[in-house]
Amino acid sequence: MTQFEFLSVFISIVLALGVSDILSSWGQQIRFRNQIRHYWLHSVWGALVLLVMIQAWWGLWQLHERTDWLFTDNLSLIFPYLLLVLIAYVLTPTITDGKGDVKRYYFDNAPWIFGLGAGYLAAAIINTRNALITPFLDLTNIIRVAAMLMTVALAIWRNELFHIVAAALAYVLLATWIVFTMYAI
Repeated sequence: MTQFEFLSVFISIVLALGVSDILSSWGQQIRFRNQIRHYWLHSVWGALVLLVMIQAWWGLWQLHERTDWLFTDNLSLIFPYLLLVLIAYVLTPTITDGKGDVKRYYFDNAPWIFGLGAGYLAAAIINTRNALITPFLDLTNIIRVAAMLMTVALAIWRNELFHIVAAALAYVLLATWIVFTMYAI
């Protein structure tokens, strides 16, 4: 087993935990749909985090030929994925008694959700530099910086309209990211 295979298995397991959290939460919200107050924007952000996890896992492949891994490289690579799963965990409410207000949960936890999001993006920028030897002014990092500034604003400002507009912008940034990295424009 190569070092990349070893790392990719670990990262795949970590990301699977995050995917499981999001899907379990959605399942609980469906199961208790008559007893909880659902909030569509929460689901929009949950879907975005799910897409980011899938894209992050897919993007891991670009490291498959690297063979010179150090322990610090491992930490640098793994850390953003751990933050991404922590975001998924904080984003998804556990509905144990069949009662809850998802909108209130979303805004009560927004500072943590989006603060962790900013941390994830900062770690991803550092990781890109360390793992891929990509310059800091690469378009992918410019997209990340824009997303990081937005997540900091989302962590601070709890205005619903701003969160709606930011969600739409986040999908545009993710689509731009995917097109750029997939087609290397």
